[in-house]
Amino acid sequence: MKKQKEIDEINESEKIKKKSKLKIIVISCIIIMIIFLAIKSAISIYIWQNLALEIIQNEASEVLDIDGNIIAEIGVERNRENVSFSEIPQNLKNAYVAIEDERFYKHHGIDVKRTSAAIGSYIIHFGKASFGGSTITQQLVKNITGDDSASVKRKVNEWGKSIELEWVLCKDEILESYLNIIYVGPNIYGVQTGSKYYFNKDVSELDLVECAFLAGINISPNSYNPFKENVDNTEKIEKRVKIVLNKMLELNYITEDEFADAIIEVENGITFQKGILANSNNDVYSYHTDATISEVISEISKCKNISTTFATNYLYMANLKIYSTQNSEIQKEIEKEMAKNKYILKSTDDENATSQAAFVIIDHKTGQVVGAVGGLGKKTENRVFNRVTQAVRQTGSSSKPLAVIAPAISEKIITPITTYNDELTTFIDENGDEYNPTNYNGYLGNITVRRAVESSQNIPFVKIMEQLTPEKSMQYLKKMGITTLTQRDANLALALGGLDNGITPLEMAGAYSTIANNGIYIEPTFYTKVTTNEGIEVLKTTQKKRRVFSESVAFVTKNLLTQPVVGTNGTATYCKITGIDVSAKTGTTNDDFDRWLCGFTNYYTAVAWYGYDLSETIKYNNQNPAGLIWASVMKQVHRNLEGSKFEKPARVLEKEICITSGKTANPHCTNVYTEYFVQGTAPGICTIHK
Repeated sequence: MKKQKEIDEINESEKIKKKSKLKIIVISCIIIMIIFLAIKSAISIYIWQNLALEIIQNEASEVLDIDGNIIAEIGVERNRENVSFSEIPQNLKNAYVAIEDERFYKHHGIDVKRTSAAIGSYIIHFGKASFGGSTITQQLVKNITGDDSASVKRKVNEWGKSIELEWVLCKDEILESYLNIIYVGPNIYGVQTGSKYYFNKDVSELDLVECAFLAGINISPNSYNPFKENVDNTEKIEKRVKIVLNKMLELNYITEDEFADAIIEVENGITFQKGILANSNNDVYSYHTDATISEVISEISKCKNISTTFATNYLYMANLKIYSTQNSEIQKEIEKEMAKNKYILKSTDDENATSQAAFVIIDHKTGQVVGAVGGLGKKTENRVFNRVTQAVRQTGSSSKPLAVIAPAISEKIITPITTYNDELTTFIDENGDEYNPTNYNGYLGNITVRRAVESSQNIPFVKIMEQLTPEKSMQYLKKMGITTLTQRDANLALALGGLDNGITPLEMAGAYSTIANNGIYIEPTFYTKVTTNEGIEVLKTTQKKRRVFSESVAFVTKNLLTQPVVGTNGTATYCKITGIDVSAKTGTTNDDFDRWLCGFTNYYTAVAWYGYDLSETIKYNNQNPAGLIWASVMKQVHRNLEGSKFEKPARVLEKEICITSGKTANPHCTNVYTEYFVQGTAPGICTIHK
């Protein structure tokens, strides 16, 4: 009995120990979680505060090319001019505080009284009323982040950021930043620019009534614009200015006499004089810069975990230096060619539309986009539709090297001398449906892969795709940076570029760069880094990089792709560059809706697309306009470069092939040519000739 009691006591003790250990583990986990959340919150606050402090500089950012030349100023299109706090009249400061946030100097970012009333109204109206109650600090936060949504989450975030902002800035700094950043009229930001626009004078010269006007229109600047054509806002403006003056009197910012004099001035009519804004800038920057800005905004948004609008404000207002990859000499060559009238065709479907094109050139050794133009003719606006990065188009035969040739060589399904019967063929896909592709250039019977590449025969490539399988092909395409594939692309039409969506010129260029760069894919980029004006790095490009296939596979593919350029029946013979090896592949989609030329040298990879934004047949004198653009630009780009040939890797076998037998030639074979093979794929010795 005693022994059993001792056993029970031991068991009970063990249970207590286990519970104690479990309790310690649970408490430890909670503590770790709290520490993790605290650290995460601290990092978030740190990032927000730093971004906010940089944004309130309210100065444009610069874009530089690869030589360090300033090629664009981002943000100068906004009419703005910063002034110091001391230059702003006290009446103007008081007017804004009176009408926007009367307890500004008493709260810590949130006006509890106004906020409580706003929340009550929101609840009473079942979420249909606006929160309202925004303090000047909250409005500054909104101007910094650009977030103007009416959601509860947005408002809560705004409250938190307002409190955080008041930790690092004093009231005068907040008010100064606010008055320099706020929107006051058509593309006009800040009270200094507003003063010049409405009264043709510096803000320091404004009288009381003029100060009341500027503060009063903050509710809706464009609605109170005195210069609106065919609209008389006099009565509306007078009423609003009186409201501001009354509020200033109520809060003892002005005396009874000052109020009375101001009212008389208002009733006699406020004198407006439209001024000329000195810093208005209408410079149009390149398509490359457009793409650079878009990429940097996207990366800032992702890296800093902020909205795209917030990231855009940061870029436009934080006085940054953006180091782009633009080679301005190359960019000018592309722009000059793409501006030529000979490429512009009128649409037969839409009298307001014309043909369009895109051209992009990459240094495939680095993945840096050195030149890009996303439209024909002269560019007249910034941040327009950029066909280099945004036009997802059907590719036609230009995708054969990517979807079929390189993958099939890598999988050792084909070599350049593999023979297929090029004849009208009915294929049966995985769903049991018939697929009946045709050739543009007739049927040639038994031909090698090299010959099929030369004149872009279709049937052999569909037969290769059957062996390779669409699923395997798609694996390779995705490794080469193609992001627009869908499951519906897993069919034999993939061999000929029949895609569910299509591919952008930029992604085509990135994929071709994989071949040019000896089998290594490097994600294309338009910038290298972003720094503050003082040189502190705030963002650096992070390009994906991976080997897709071997150097040997890349070389054999490169060599095969010289055939359209040098072959008797080549589809891209006009792309020859003296002394320089050129690989190129044309592409034409059904009904001639899209034309492509994709190719490379040892120096650069380039892709040209030509067509209409809304597909229609291209009629260009039986020529490939994309190819003409490509050839003209690339010849100019290479005109002062040294001759360069594709260098055969050690593991690629160079063999003399007997044309009669398709085998490695023996000493008795007379009709021979040189061919290249990935190690382990060369044919046996010819047995016909002895």
